[in-house]
Amino acid sequence: MKNLKKVELSQLSDIRVDYYFGVSEELEILVIKYSGTYGFGSAGNTDAIYMNAMGKAAMEVWDPGAIIIDLQDLNYEWGDMLDYVFNISADKYPNEALPLAVIVGTGCEEAVRTLLLGIDSKEPIDKIGWIFKDLEAACKYINKKF
Repeated sequence: MKNLKKVELSQLSDIRVDYYFGVSEELEILVIKYSGTYGFGSAGNTDAIYMNAMGKAAMEVWDPGAIIIDLQDLNYEWGDMLDYVFNISADKYPNEALPLAVIVGTGCEEAVRTLLLGIDSKEPIDKIGWIFKDLEAACKYINKKF
């Protein structure tokens, strides 16, 4: 084979991924923390693909009972594919996705709100029901869903 070139998934994105695994009320929860700057608009497509792939890989390795996606340190302004990151359990569990909560921070809260509720929506992000501003609230939600 000619022109064989080494490639790495990390070349797709500058987003950093950290994983945390813990137990809350006997439920094993995988926390996936994404940090960095998500590309604006379609420039973020490879970020979303990378984040989704890293989330799916972590699910295969740790096989959690629930997932919390932590976006507190993510700067995200606009891009339709971010919701692709929220669907990481759909392939493995097509009939019933795992309980999922998302934590947002000031660098992404408004953009996540408009992504999920619509650009013209005046509804608060709390209306979504599975979006939170801290880990404790996200864990309480996950435990209730379980």
